[in-house]
Amino acid sequence: MFKRLCVQLLVLAVVVGPVVAQDTAPDSGSDLVTEIFKIEYGDVRNIADVISLFGGRVQPEPELRVIGWTGPKSQLPAVEAAIRSLDVAPVPEPNVELTVWFLMAVNDGSGTTSVPAALDGVAVQLQDVFGYDSVRLIETTALRVRNGSRGELNGILPQRLGDDREARYEFGFRRLWVSEDESGRSIRLDGLSTGVQAPHTVREDGQLTTRYMRTGISTDIDLRENQKAVIGKTSIEGGAETVFIVVTGKIIE
Repeated sequence: MFKRLCVQLLVLAVVVGPVVAQDTAPDSGSDLVTEIFKIEYGDVRNIADVISLFGGRVQPEPELRVIGWTGPKSQLPAVEAAIRSLDVAPVPEPNVELTVWFLMAVNDGSGTTSVPAALDGVAVQLQDVFGYDSVRLIETTALRVRNGSRGELNGILPQRLGDDREARYEFGFRRLWVSEDESGRSIRLDGLSTGVQAPHTVREDGQLTTRYMRTGISTDIDLRENQKAVIGKTSIEGGAETVFIVVTGKIIE
């Protein structure tokens, strides 16, 4: 019985011995390298997820803004190239400077035009298309908005022709977007709402009184850079006086 057990143990040792030796023998470990990469701009975890595709062990440290990587030496150039392509400074969003003009157009028989030289063409267009004989500038305002942002302006228009009652203006949009194609750069205003709260004389209970009524437009518009566009008008006192709203945009890198 004892002899048979010894023979069995000897056979087991012969079978198991080579397997243990194969598992512990050093092999591919000599081909492994460990590198620590400093991340300047990108998201540490997102970049770590990408370089994990190359195999090896990845250890992101967001607080230190570093990524540790241990893997095959043959994959190191690919890992380095991936990090260089992903860890880049963000491209700053452009700003857009919008200029808004409010023009008063009337038929008063004077035939006079009082606008800046930049608006001469607009004034001629208003006279030719709408038949007004007098056009003058009553207010200029501007705002600067970053691409993808909203914007809003409001204020009081100066005294009108022979009238000391104030008119209030508003100009706003939900989002501004900059785009470019083969024709040049464009500015899109989504959710544009602009107009004037103008005083109107009404009769109530036999008495004349003033009521403010808002007129304007709500729409989406596209402008070519530096294009001057008439985007809306509002009439005051039954159309004797009309306020036209003109806008242009300049993209600032």
